[in-house]
Amino acid sequence: MAEKVDVVVIGAGAIGCSIAYYLAKEGIKVALLERESFGSGSTAHATGFISLLGTEFTPGPSFQFGLDSYHAFPKLVEELESATGMDLLYQRRPSLRLALEESEEKLIKEMMVWQQEHVAMHWITAAEVHELEPRLTPSLIGAVYEDESAQLDSYRLNLALGAAAEKLGTQTINRKVTGLISEGNRITGVHTDGEDVLCDTVVVSAGLWSPEFQKDLNFPIPVGALKGERVLLKYAGDPLQVLISSPKRGHMISRLDGFLSVGSTGGRDYDQDQLYQGEDMDRVTTETARLEIMQRAIDVFPDLENAELVEQLAGSRPLSPDRVPIIGPVPGKEGVVLATGHTTKGIHLAPATAQVVTEYIQGGCKQVPSSIDLFLPARFADLTNADFQSAGLEVDE
Repeated sequence: MAEKVDVVVIGAGAIGCSIAYYLAKEGIKVALLERESFGSGSTAHATGFISLLGTEFTPGPSFQFGLDSYHAFPKLVEELESATGMDLLYQRRPSLRLALEESEEKLIKEMMVWQQEHVAMHWITAAEVHELEPRLTPSLIGAVYEDESAQLDSYRLNLALGAAAEKLGTQTINRKVTGLISEGNRITGVHTDGEDVLCDTVVVSAGLWSPEFQKDLNFPIPVGALKGERVLLKYAGDPLQVLISSPKRGHMISRLDGFLSVGSTGGRDYDQDQLYQGEDMDRVTTETARLEIMQRAIDVFPDLENAELVEQLAGSRPLSPDRVPIIGPVPGKEGVVLATGHTTKGIHLAPATAQVVTEYIQGGCKQVPSSIDLFLPARFADLTNADFQSAGLEVDE
């Protein structure tokens, strides 16, 4: 006899485990199905930088969703560390978004016009930057100073979410989901490479593997693979006291475990024929990316030419054609919710995504929260050809 639960969540990355955890907190019986292991997809190589200043958020609902998710982290981290005993290496400190070129200064200042209505920030000169961190390059133009950003270890977050969900009754099942079970227009469970699992609602949060279910749904799930690489360095000097990023050179963050995270590459750093190599997840590190990342890091922080490379990580992010997450019900289908396509903001948006999916399911899947109108799958109803190349080139790392 097939197993029966309230909700099946497909995919145990940060999004899937967050949804399972938030559902379980409400007493909902969840089965979390994963083909590999917790965080084995995009989460495993994510930076864990939780910042509101990049170009991935736009004015209005997009930015508000990011803001709501940002504010959810302090409570979530406290809950998870208490429940699991794990240290998520969560830090909250000021950040600098550096401009080393006039084009970066222009972009940053244009975005500040609307961002500073919601986030405490202000422009500072190169001299003021060097008062905060004198080791940065003398050639920088200036920066926006944000009173607080955050960062944590994404893999530890993923493991803690999964473990905490299990403590609340979630059943983790290591099986590949091979298809969706339907009765008319209603999805009633999933086929796996073992026994079927029946349920009232299926949540497809399978990241790069989400498109595998579009045939069963007769609806497009446009998610492409955007490769990215970053490095961890061992640096003998004092750690950075601010979290650093720039539009063209990525991030530079002193983690609480003593390593310096630098990266990451994105669409702009690959030739067209390199951008989407590999099936599903491209975990192969490249010398090209390593040299690119290290050169960018030294451009920002010259003394890093003396740092030691400890680890290089590679993987692919689930990219949507408009770089906006795909969250909500599928038109014409009942009993199924999508939560995928978060591009580079999967860690950041995991709590807010889990909250709205939980709210929708708790309400009997009758009323879609207005906060996700921008993210609804319905926007792709007439899609025939997804342009991931153009989308990838616009990603801000």
